Amino acid sequence: MTINEIISALKSFGADNSNEEAYLIIEYAEGISRAKILSDRNKSYTSPRILEILEKRKKRIPLQYILGKWEFMGKEFFVCPDCLIPRPDTEILVERALKELKSGQSVADLCTGSGCIGLSLLLYKSDISLTLMDISRGALNMAIKNAKSHGIYDRCEFILGDILKDMPNKKFDMIVSNPPYIPTRDIEFLSEEVKNEPRLALDGGENGLDIIEFLIGDGLSYLNKGGKMLIEFGYDQGEIIDTRLSKIQNDGKIKSYEILRDYGGNTRAVIIYAN
Repeated sequence: MTINEIISALKSFGADNSNEEAYLIIEYAEGISRAKILSDRNKSYTSPRILEILEKRKKRIPLQYILGKWEFMGKEFFVCPDCLIPRPDTEILVERALKELKSGQSVADLCTGSGCIGLSLLLYKSDISLTLMDISRGALNMAIKNAKSHGIYDRCEFILGDILKDMPNKKFDMIVSNPPYIPTRDIEFLSEEVKNEPRLALDGGENGLDIIEFLIGDGLSYLNKGGKMLIEFGYDQGEIIDTRLSKIQNDGKIKSYEILRDYGGNTRAVIIYAN
């Protein structure tokens, strides 16, 4: 199959970015560089892996799971159906966290999934201490695998548990989280690819705010004095998050907060400054 034929096949399956996927598939299946592919767009590729991948994509299995890895913050992370796929919009949370972090501080990555958020912080800020927590054994195993692949496993603490009832008895200078935040009723309307991601990492309860409500409520008690919390939320949840945090600030429970926007200009995350 030529690259154009692969692109056409992907388009027929409903792939959002068929051109980029085609290059990634050929690179993975044939073990050749992007430059080599571009040098001869009429070349026919015969690796059986290509057809195998296309069959899986036809079933709307995300390419990230097929390849078994994905890039985030310029680093490569292993991914599998037990964890959420890292997305570029989440990088704004990490970038802001890096600006706020100070040497020697402690960080907790809650609902860690693949570990891409917390591990990225440790990779770019090597002198912090890091705790990663998830309710899913499969997801936590993936975070452990990623920590080992980057040579930082010995500098991490991993906790299997539900943050609503199993939080460790200690406080942190920073908490970061990309929790499930999609309302239960909206799950059925997601793309077929997203539906193949773990529901546990997507379903945020009736209004999508089950975990977020905990984080901006009791979760604040796990911050040290002057600590900071960064949370990702849905593109359409900015107004309600703003309203609730405004009340919390007026009640004197936090010092201040700032809503952050993603690369598309949508409200996407918040940083909260504790008293």
